[in-house]
Amino acid sequence: MKKSFTNLKLKTVYRSSDDDLFNDFYLPVLSYATKYDRAVGYFSSAILACNTKGLSQLIKKNGKMRLIIGDPLDADEYEAIKFASTEIIKSHVDEYLEELLSMIKSEDLHFNRLKLLGFLIASEKLEIKFALRKRGMYHEKIGIVYDEFDNKIVFQGSANETPSGLFEFINAECISVYKSWNHEIFNDYGKHYVSAFENLWNNNQKDTLTLSVLSHQYKNISDYIKSTLIEKNDFIDLINYYYLLDNSIEEVIKENEKPYPKVPSCLGVHKFSIREHQRRALNRWKANQFTGILQHATGSGKTITALYALTKVFEAKYKKNEPLVVIISVPYVDLANQWVKELKNFNITPVCCYESQLKWAQTLERKIKLLNIANLKFICILVVNQTLISDKFQELIKQLNPKNLMLIGDECHRHGAQSLCNSLPDADFKLGLSATPFNDDDDLDSPFPNLAKQNILSYYQTIVDTYSLEDAINDNILTPYEYYIIPTYLTDEEQVQFDNISEKISKIMINSNGELSKDDSNALMILSSQRSRVLGSAQNKLEVLNTLTKTIPLSQRNLSLFYVGEGKNSEGNNIIDEVSKILKNNNWSTAQFIGNTKKDDRRDFLESFKNQKINALIAMKVLDEGIDVPACRTAYILASTKNPRQYIQRRGRVLRKFQDKNIARIYDFVILPCLDYKTPYAESLKRSELERIRDFTYLATNKIDIEHMINNLEMNNDRH
Repeated sequence: MKKSFTNLKLKTVYRSSDDDLFNDFYLPVLSYATKYDRAVGYFSSAILACNTKGLSQLIKKNGKMRLIIGDPLDADEYEAIKFASTEIIKSHVDEYLEELLSMIKSEDLHFNRLKLLGFLIASEKLEIKFALRKRGMYHEKIGIVYDEFDNKIVFQGSANETPSGLFEFINAECISVYKSWNHEIFNDYGKHYVSAFENLWNNNQKDTLTLSVLSHQYKNISDYIKSTLIEKNDFIDLINYYYLLDNSIEEVIKENEKPYPKVPSCLGVHKFSIREHQRRALNRWKANQFTGILQHATGSGKTITALYALTKVFEAKYKKNEPLVVIISVPYVDLANQWVKELKNFNITPVCCYESQLKWAQTLERKIKLLNIANLKFICILVVNQTLISDKFQELIKQLNPKNLMLIGDECHRHGAQSLCNSLPDADFKLGLSATPFNDDDDLDSPFPNLAKQNILSYYQTIVDTYSLEDAINDNILTPYEYYIIPTYLTDEEQVQFDNISEKISKIMINSNGELSKDDSNALMILSSQRSRVLGSAQNKLEVLNTLTKTIPLSQRNLSLFYVGEGKNSEGNNIIDEVSKILKNNNWSTAQFIGNTKKDDRRDFLESFKNQKINALIAMKVLDEGIDVPACRTAYILASTKNPRQYIQRRGRVLRKFQDKNIARIYDFVILPCLDYKTPYAESLKRSELERIRDFTYLATNKIDIEHMINNLEMNNDRH
């Protein structure tokens, strides 16, 4: 018996606050339907799964469906495909169908529901087309349903076919319904949406490219479904069950109509112009065949310099009708997230290659393929070092032509590690960024050859420009600072430990005659680490810290950073926890910012720090490189390796310019040998601490006071 839509009691408007959209509208309408046209917002497993709701009713009626699957592309990707050859378009459709097949084969809840789409394909009840748009989607939220009498129902409105759109207890949603037998209203409204769908289906929609699927391209999906031997009724039961179990999924599509890099007119509230030291550096980089390192002080604008260089290289390549791929390599995720914000200022949205491979691999693979076979002009890849060395990332970037490739290595001193150095791609444009490219010693006197320096120079060739901390302070790019020595003495027991370990190190060095065996090298690393821990966990530090932080007035507590040592004290307690306890007892409000601090907590802590809801952040090493805390006014350095890079980075962190910040303060907890100890190792410790003190003193505004302090501590005698 034929069923007509006219027998249904349909409202003209359905609101989730008043109606059950699924049971009141979808199920009854589709149970009468013989044909269903639907445009899915974008190619997503969750969206496709949600759009199978009610299709069990269509199957019962032996109905047919036309499905348009959208896929938002970058504008440059869209242009590349639009003018591509038939073979390239066919290949693109093949990729979409392979992806759909992989979804259908999955055991996931959503994908089980997608087997219904596979069944419709296998039974030739479903036609699919793909609608591609520039960074957007065909998404007027239109559905068109036909019955056996060619009556039409058009529904349109705010409700997506998603759980949040269909169930009243989630989102407040609304759809309008236009019925063809209500002629006047349908002619005014409904016919427009029918025409819109037909135009899209027939590739007549402006700014949208609709790709058809050839009959043989359905074959893999059809073969898979037939091989599973699932009957129609099984599908109906499966779908009727699964729709109740959906989870809400929301995906955001960012629009960017102009995807190419461009120099911004403003950064924040200030008009943008490249600074003189940045222009000079890039000219020297260009003169060295676009290869080299910028050794620029922390806070002097290395990131902006690199982005300006990137943009200018792209402009030159674009004029020659050549593409450019930029790989920006950074040590870790927090720094990558900062790059994302800076890239946005230059109109660049990168492929973010970190965290789960599922989030980036497919996108990167597609972009590289379009670059190589079509006309894609620009790709920016932002990758953390851990991903850089991964097999999947290496497999993909090996497809890139070196003449079209630029590598920006942020904190490029990290590329001295053999695994990272080996993973750096061959590129015609190489720009390294680091305040301290080659300072690799982590202890008093490193016994190891500087292999890291050799690796870095093998890739970047040379330092093409240097811009020192002194330059940056003199040019008013960084903030002047006051420097305070906080003397801290080793206990008798700690001094004995320090001397004993140093003696063992000395013996290994003497006996090796300059040629260290593998066993010697391993022993030296262990001993060096032990000696560093003795200094980092010095007992008197906590007592001195307690005394000092009691005296700091409330007006000077906000916007402070505390750098503490790793490891535990003699009682087995974490040093960082002991520092936190002391500050809490002295009425400081603080948060620990360490390696395993969760991403959301990091963001909240930094915001609370900036807004002065807490006085201070307590860190070990995670704030050493790149993470931007320009509001910081005071740094307390309770632990420092003998690596100049570390204390240079830490000093630069507190000197960044910020509103109303005219002076910064640095409190350096200087470790000195136990009083009355005159052993060679005690004197060596003094000399190594004096080296750092001299470095800090040279640019400090209170230089004369520090010289008096050095004399009082009787450290000058060791300067010869």
